[in-house]
Amino acid sequence: MSEPRSVADLLSIAERVLEDSQQLFADHDRPRMARDLLSAALDLTEDNDQDFVHDFDEDFEPPLRTRERFLSYVARRAAGEPAPFITGKAFFYGLQLSVKPGAFVPRPSSELMVTRALKRLAKLQAPVVVDVCTGAGPIALAIAHERQDATVWGADISDEGLRQARTNATRLQLTNVRFKNSDMYGALPRALRNEVHLITAHVPYVPVDEVNDLPPEVTEYEPVSTLTDQSADGFDLMTRAILEAPEWLRPGGWLLLEMSEDFAARARRLCKKAGLEDKGVATDADRLSAIVEARERPGRARAPR
Repeated sequence: MSEPRSVADLLSIAERVLEDSQQLFADHDRPRMARDLLSAALDLTEDNDQDFVHDFDEDFEPPLRTRERFLSYVARRAAGEPAPFITGKAFFYGLQLSVKPGAFVPRPSSELMVTRALKRLAKLQAPVVVDVCTGAGPIALAIAHERQDATVWGADISDEGLRQARTNATRLQLTNVRFKNSDMYGALPRALRNEVHLITAHVPYVPVDEVNDLPPEVTEYEPVSTLTDQSADGFDLMTRAILEAPEWLRPGGWLLLEMSEDFAARARRLCKKAGLEDKGVATDADRLSAIVEARERPGRARAPR
């Protein structure tokens, strides 16, 4: 086969290479993946438009250096390297985030969390939001961007994740979000107790014995601490996120937890054990993630700080 020169030929070979890869999740959209990598190679994603290649002139022949860069991107992706680490950026809820290895990769599946959070905040003025296990902060940053009247706190024990979160907050000029090195809620300001309108949590929940069953694109590139809490059932941190939440929530405040659907029933039982009202489970069309929603009872008397 002759060297691929046109956009059409480049995308065709890229899709075949990605389809043959055994290092990636089976449900990835390979054609979209190829288009996104070509967008990055052509350096035409600064305006957050990841769809331009759909309408791009497929007969166009990019310069040799661009073609070589694109094919190297494809080879790295086929070997399992996450696309954001290849390109140095991830798009999340309309934001372009700078990303580096050392933190959990922002995923489109977590955009559902932001959508549900914004719905629960819709009627509130100047809400207080806490995002535990924030990692590089995509959820906290997106909520802060959409609700600039909100005060948003992101909490995590990962120094690298927090560095990336703060860097993006500065670059995006988001002055209403703060990131704290904190083991769950532990190091948050005491003044937040009983004052938080909404808590979001995407905690590590993979049982420790199942981590090695994940594709290499996860296990070889993301810190194991972002995947599992090292417990046999994966629920140690989830249990803390739920049982400690009432200490921080205002009466009527919301707790939103992201997880796979097969964990949802257990999480809902824990929410009831914590005295929270079970408000069901939200999923998106792809059912890639589930958001368990619970609410602190509106009439609950506030505990002393």
